[in-house]
Amino acid sequence: MDNDEDYGVAGLLEEPEDYYPPPPPPTQQVFTMRNGRAVTLHLVGASPTEANHLWNGAKVVSDYLEAQPSRVRGRTVLELGAASGLPSLVAGLLGARKVVMTDFPDPDLVANMQKNIDACDGASAVVEAAGFVWGRDVAPLLARLDGDGQAKFDVLILADLLFRHSEHGMLVRTIREAMARDGGVAYVFFTSYRPWKRDRDMKFFDVAREAGLEVVRVEERILDKPMFENDPGDLDVQKTVNGFEVRWPEPR
Repeated sequence: MDNDEDYGVAGLLEEPEDYYPPPPPPTQQVFTMRNGRAVTLHLVGASPTEANHLWNGAKVVSDYLEAQPSRVRGRTVLELGAASGLPSLVAGLLGARKVVMTDFPDPDLVANMQKNIDACDGASAVVEAAGFVWGRDVAPLLARLDGDGQAKFDVLILADLLFRHSEHGMLVRTIREAMARDGGVAYVFFTSYRPWKRDRDMKFFDVAREAGLEVVRVEERILDKPMFENDPGDLDVQKTVNGFEVRWPEPR
C-alpha cells in the first residue's frame, strides 16, 4: 500500500474559512443630555465583559450627575467598568477637574474608550482611559492625579456592575482604596436584569457595610421598557434603575 495516499481526506478535519460566523461589528449610540448636548458613543462589537452595551445604569447615573453638576464639578472622578465611558464623559462635560475611565485592560476596550474621549469635545482635555482590574493596586490610578500620588478620587462611578457577584469584594476593596475620606462618594447605579438574582445583586451593599462604608439609596427610576426585550422574570424589576451613594462614615 502506498503510504503517501490519503484518499483525499487530508482536509476533512480542517475547518472552512467561513465555519465560524464573523464577530458582530462595532456600533454607535447617541445619548442626549438634559441640556440637549448629544454624546456619540462607540461600542465594541462583542466583549466578554459586556462592554458592547450602553447600560441603563450608565444613562441614569449620567442624568443624576447632570441634575446637580456640583456632584462632579471641580472634582476628581474614577469610573470602574466603564465600557463606552458615558458617565465619565458627562462628568468631564460638567466640569470635573480630572476623570479616569477604566475597564478591563484589554487593548481593544482601552482603545475604544480613548476613541470616545477623543470624539468628545469639551471633555477630552480632562478625561483619560486606563486598563484596570478590580481589586488590584490602585497606585497607578492615583498617580494620574495631580500631586505626590497620595491624593484619592473624590467621586467613583459604578454603573451596572453588581451582576458580577463574585467581584463584589474586589469592587468594595477598590472603593476603599481609591475614594477620598474627606467628602468622597461612590455612585452605584444598577438594574437587576436577572430579577431572580436581585437579592444577590443587593449583597454588594452588605459587603460595603461590613467594610465600614455607609450606604444610602438616592434614586429609583422606572423606565418605560426593559433593556432586553423578552427576557424572563419580573418586568418591573427589569425596568427599574436603582441608585445608591456609598461613603465613608462621618467622623464622630
